[in-house]
Amino acid sequence: MADPRILPIAGHASRELDNLFWPADQPIGVLAVLLPGLNYSMDMPLMFFTRRLLLWRGVDVLNLNPQARSAAFQNASESDQMSWLQADVHAGLKAGLAQSNYHQLILVGKSIGSLAIAVGADYAQALLPTALVWLTPLMRYEVVLQAALNAAGPQVHLCGGADSTYKPDQLQQILAAKQDARAYIAEGANHILEVPGDDQATFDGFSGAMLFLGKFLDTLLAQSNTVES
Repeated sequence: MADPRILPIAGHASRELDNLFWPADQPIGVLAVLLPGLNYSMDMPLMFFTRRLLLWRGVDVLNLNPQARSAAFQNASESDQMSWLQADVHAGLKAGLAQSNYHQLILVGKSIGSLAIAVGADYAQALLPTALVWLTPLMRYEVVLQAALNAAGPQVHLCGGADSTYKPDQLQQILAAKQDARAYIAEGANHILEVPGDDQATFDGFSGAMLFLGKFLDTLLAQSNTVES
């Protein structure tokens, strides 16, 4: 597997964004942009294995870190935070798409990364067909719900059944409205898909979520290849 490289990406207020671009060994012309949680880094299990699933299937991956951890972001109003995330995601998409001739995008967001998806999805979809991967999304935010309801392409939701951010009514609304939406609920799992104190339930839920995501990607990429050919 090729080593990752850092791309020059200037986001909101021209601030340089931490990132790593991972080229697939046998690229298929698809780019995924991964957006982490506030306290959930790219090397933690959900993000690490999602990246591996994508790379194994020939998808180039851009790990992008919007500056959501900064004090300036945390102290900004919600409206300003959304504008900030939008600028960072747009900059990341432009830099990532410049790396090759892509025909499809995949946006992946964990927790606060779901807000980044929500404010970046319209821009992405205007550029290329786009699929959305929501990892424990923050459904309490109307912008997340509306982005999921307005999505033009396939989407998948991986949620913890005991996660306080999991909103089953909103998820059912999305699944009812969007034919291409799929969901996996890890029963008893929290916001990082763990069942504290229960190793077996944790591993069962996590592995089930990753296998579900793998099948979603296989179907998505098979359809993409059919359209391309």
